[in-house]
Amino acid sequence: MTLFWILAGLLVLVALAFVLPPLLRAPRLGGVQRDALNVQVIKDQLDELGADLHAGRLDQAAYAAARHDLERSLLEDVEQAPAPAPGGVRSGRWLAALLVLVVPLVSVVIYQRLGAEPTLERIAAGKAALQAAGGGPQALEAMVEKLAEHMRQEPGNVEGWALLGRTYAALSRYPDAVQAYRHAVELSPDNADLLSDYADALVAAGNGSFTDEVGQLLERALAADPRNLKALWLRGHWRYRHGNVPGAIEDWQTVLAALPPGDENAVSIQQQITLAQSRLGQSAEAQAPAGAPGTGGPAATPKGRIQVQVALAPALQGKVSPDDTLFIFARAVQGPRMPLAIVRKRVADLPLTVTLDDSQAMAPTMRLSKFPQVSVGARVSRSGQAMPSSGDLQGSVSPVSSADGEVKVTIDQVVP
Repeated sequence: MTLFWILAGLLVLVALAFVLPPLLRAPRLGGVQRDALNVQVIKDQLDELGADLHAGRLDQAAYAAARHDLERSLLEDVEQAPAPAPGGVRSGRWLAALLVLVVPLVSVVIYQRLGAEPTLERIAAGKAALQAAGGGPQALEAMVEKLAEHMRQEPGNVEGWALLGRTYAALSRYPDAVQAYRHAVELSPDNADLLSDYADALVAAGNGSFTDEVGQLLERALAADPRNLKALWLRGHWRYRHGNVPGAIEDWQTVLAALPPGDENAVSIQQQITLAQSRLGQSAEAQAPAGAPGTGGPAATPKGRIQVQVALAPALQGKVSPDDTLFIFARAVQGPRMPLAIVRKRVADLPLTVTLDDSQAMAPTMRLSKFPQVSVGARVSRSGQAMPSSGDLQGSVSPVSSADGEVKVTIDQVVP
């Protein structure tokens, strides 16, 4: 907290530096000085009138009328100009002294009332305010680095680590978010929200890979809070990627039933359920919970589906082994780099055909069907990690329409 109060004190001093000088400064335009300024202004305007007269832009009558108006205006200003208040400077000094006492006191009171609730909404509002004020990405990065340094000095602050993790995730610095959440979970191992956020960061850092570690974190989160909607939604994806489609449908239906009416995520989750049910040859009408969006009529036709045929170039056959990990994915051509859909296989499965669709979305707003053009790629990962590394083999096709269709991808390049 020491660092915070030092920064807060500096901000108060900066605020006072803008407010106090005008209060302590003597009036610059009073009495004779003000009259002299008015006379000079009128003189300049008379000179301009004279120039217009000589240039023929004004006739003699118009010139005389305008000159008369200016002289009368000057006379009225001089007669009506108020004398400077003798106590003006002194009253300004009293107000300055009062502000020096009141501003820090009010700042402390406001912080005690409002500043002790570190919510994600206030973080987002603060980021927006900083950008609106012209701070820009560099200023935001500097603030984040100060927060990271503060956490290195106070490693036992679980709320601080959680805040740092959310901030890194908002900046798409997912590996850093993983480290921050790891510290937070070590300090609070049974916090369902932290465990699900940690799992989400691991998925994002792994380019959409739902590893066994992600599954274990989600199981821990649901053991602590069986109704945690984020953990249920993510576990549905984990189950789907590992072949447990009925389990994925069950998790997503639980989330769908718990959402309030009109929630914008309901339609996306229902589409995921519909696509998963189509994999099982089931009817969405029979499986969807009563009252869920999309029920009461014929099953919705899944959208945003691409069949991908993947093959390995003959020249690279000797550079892989059957157990190497193979990722097939789609990304937005214009937008975030997080995959919209991703499938994990083995090189031994090549050549193969997989389907990328909305059921593999990593977030309700990051669905394949929401982006008109995508890049479809395939990568052989020697390390088994979704993040590309030197020596991996890859191939891609771009742009591809996200509407239903087919695309062929040949793995024919080596990652430098």
